[in-house]
Amino acid sequence: WRRLEALRIVLLHLAAELRVVFSEQQSVDFVELALAARQALGRADAPSDLLLALDHRIRHLLVDEFQDTSQSQFRLLELLTSGWQPGDGRTLFLVGDPMQSIYRFRDTDLALFLRVRDAGLGAIRCRALKLECNFRSAPAIVDWSNATFARVFPPSEDPTAGAAPFSASRATRRNEPATAVEVHALV
Repeated sequence: WRRLEALRIVLLHLAAELRVVFSEQQSVDFVELALAARQALGRADAPSDLLLALDHRIRHLLVDEFQDTSQSQFRLLELLTSGWQPGDGRTLFLVGDPMQSIYRFRDTDLALFLRVRDAGLGAIRCRALKLECNFRSAPAIVDWSNATFARVFPPSEDPTAGAAPFSASRATRRNEPATAVEVHALV
């Protein structure tokens, strides 16, 4: 426990030193930016004046690559939508493909995508849409990708492990290639 306490103190000093460097260089990284934004917005149960002002101005939000959202980014999105109610005319459009979640090393959490897909975000319920036609790749590339991915991806979802199963679907109209990925829009 003494070592853990010493490590905690060292980490606090390192975080303070990082803030000094940010100040000197007049720059921040994405983590610091998200933390500052969350701090500026307050909490859902105690919103800042900024969050209240944004709540009246923001009508539509689009988040691309939602499968690569971190807990910190997710909490920011929760704050921004905390005052939203069903039927109030606002829209949340989340685009992502769980098979393309590749930034776990950056603290992204695929379970967030799966949870929002299945249960929504706060009072916002989502409807999952699937893009099933691929107009960006030749059929031979798509067929090879589908055959390869089917051997590599797990057979079922595992939010804890950040794993999504592979699924390929065939286009229904003639001359349309099969899709190698599905894009889910949570609206």
